[in-house]
Amino acid sequence: MLHGSQSHYLFDVSREMDKLRHAKIVPGVDSREQPLYTLKEAAYYLGVKPATLTTWFYGRHYPTADDPRKPWERVFIPADETEQLLSFNNLAEAHVLAATRYEHEVPFKSVREAIKNIASSDPRWAKHPLLSNDFLTNGYLLFVKDLYGLKNITTEQLSLQEVMKEFVVRVIRDDRGPFKIFPLAKKEPKDRVISIRAGICGSRPVLDGTRIPVHAILRRIDAGEDIDFIAEDFDIKPELVERVRIYGERRAA
Repeated sequence: MLHGSQSHYLFDVSREMDKLRHAKIVPGVDSREQPLYTLKEAAYYLGVKPATLTTWFYGRHYPTADDPRKPWERVFIPADETEQLLSFNNLAEAHVLAATRYEHEVPFKSVREAIKNIASSDPRWAKHPLLSNDFLTNGYLLFVKDLYGLKNITTEQLSLQEVMKEFVVRVIRDDRGPFKIFPLAKKEPKDRVISIRAGICGSRPVLDGTRIPVHAILRRIDAGEDIDFIAEDFDIKPELVERVRIYGERRAA
């Protein structure tokens, strides 16, 4: 039994959805390229810091002796530049890049240069270099090597290769590109219980294979409801409710 409010588990989806009222839907553009998420919301789903995601999509400034606001270029282009909104494809590419922050603190400058090299090597990779078929099969190995700038394989490089592989195989594709993501955060089970699928429940996290929104379960946990009661109400196993609780807890940490 959970007692009292567990608000540290819960992300206010409704508040973020309200910010989408200014989203500019572009006629004729693939639904996976349309603006769907705020930066804060996407960061929560992926288990990365909002400041990190903002840097990836908008760059940042840093002080030097000659320039107090020297710019570092972004690495991705958001679906809606003005309103700072991301698409499902933006979410997918950020998920892949999150591997560089999972167990390693790879310098942003190195990440930016490596992605720029990938994008410039083949025009097909230019818009979403980390989502191309080539990258998601063996291109990520070249990406890791490019990050380190080494000819010899190092222990750290091998470790990051394994982490990258773990993330890229969690991006499921069809003939239009990525359509499902199994997000992964630190200290979280490496299962495939929670997924984000394009077009299902507003492309928000659900229990995989269902249309049960994760935030709906988290709201009831937040309200102090018993896990067994929640499970019975949704006709799911209690361990799935517990898994959702872990998901919310890890992302609120």
